[in-house]
Amino acid sequence: MVNSLSIFGNKQFQNMTISHFNTIVGQNLLLPVLPVLLQYKGFTETKIGFIMGITAASALFIRPLVGRKVDTKGSRPAILIGQLLFLLSIAGFLAATSFFEFFALRLLFGVALAFYGTGAVTFASSIGSGENNASAIAMYTLVTMLGLGISMGFSQIIFDVWGFDIIIIGSLLLLGIAIGVMKFRALPIKPSGGSERIPFMSVLKSPTLIGLTAGQFAANFSFSAVFTFVPLAALAQDIHFYSMFFIAFAVSVVGSRFFVQDVNIKLGLKKTVIYACVTMLVSILLLIVNINPVVLVLSGCLFGIGFGVVFPTLVLLVIEHMDKSCRGTALSILTAAGDIGVALATALLGGVAEHFGYAWLFLAAAVVLSLCTYCFYKILNKASLECIE
Repeated sequence: MVNSLSIFGNKQFQNMTISHFNTIVGQNLLLPVLPVLLQYKGFTETKIGFIMGITAASALFIRPLVGRKVDTKGSRPAILIGQLLFLLSIAGFLAATSFFEFFALRLLFGVALAFYGTGAVTFASSIGSGENNASAIAMYTLVTMLGLGISMGFSQIIFDVWGFDIIIIGSLLLLGIAIGVMKFRALPIKPSGGSERIPFMSVLKSPTLIGLTAGQFAANFSFSAVFTFVPLAALAQDIHFYSMFFIAFAVSVVGSRFFVQDVNIKLGLKKTVIYACVTMLVSILLLIVNINPVVLVLSGCLFGIGFGVVFPTLVLLVIEHMDKSCRGTALSILTAAGDIGVALATALLGGVAEHFGYAWLFLAAAVVLSLCTYCFYKILNKASLECIE
């Protein structure tokens, strides 16, 4: 851990960290309270699911294009485009009232996510080389989880005390800082690949990458299910401080970054992903049995540990086993698999909740997570885990 912290002495990484932290907090402050706001406005669980899920669906369709552009043009332009689109989409919530308006804003948010997510992780993975590069990835994911934890932990408190508009204004201020740092302080990083480009379909058909996308799909499907519907399920049980789940998640997801490297070394990357998915599965099973304050805290802790471990481990698997010249493309495919998971979870499970109840919703999420984790295990067992050349 001490060796990893040395990357913060790199000025390029310092600028990236400041910009990334503000972006993560700014874009995620909205997430825990938006389903509640939509329910207050009279939208059904099905409509809420479509509004939340369109973000991932829109991101999915353009991620491959963004990945190729990052490989050829560099990652900083994609980051700046994504941050500006975040700013526009979040500002629109100050005036949105109808289903169509919320739907359109979340669609634009998804486009922003495609640009920023692909650009940011590629930018971080391109800082330095060798051990320095690994440290950059480790600390990039630490900053991601720290920002995610803070935004999730404080969102409901801000919402309950000051209201929805203050959340939006705070998000806009943070995104403004992020854009300023990335534009005026961070230096562009030249694309790492040469003139020879690996065809997109060759990257997509890599057995290793197919297995990794199963793991990413599993993690994001379950993440979308619990983060969209835990607040509504808690309110249905007259538990109004549903943020105890998010606070527990925040603490554990940040804490997970301090031991994930040791776990990766002891268990290996593949086993680490499997155990992380099993931890998330246990978290969801607790929500099926009963929802009360104790269960919300315990479930949030377990889910935070699992989710905090699985994402950086999957990113490391991509970086270690995919050729550097197609890294942006490979990472865009990995994150696109997560987009599919988010979109399907919110679109399909909203109808399950509306017609059958929240216990069946969480059961469906648990089944999908179990099946995808098994697919990840089987596919990676057969794959050679060799770089594409």
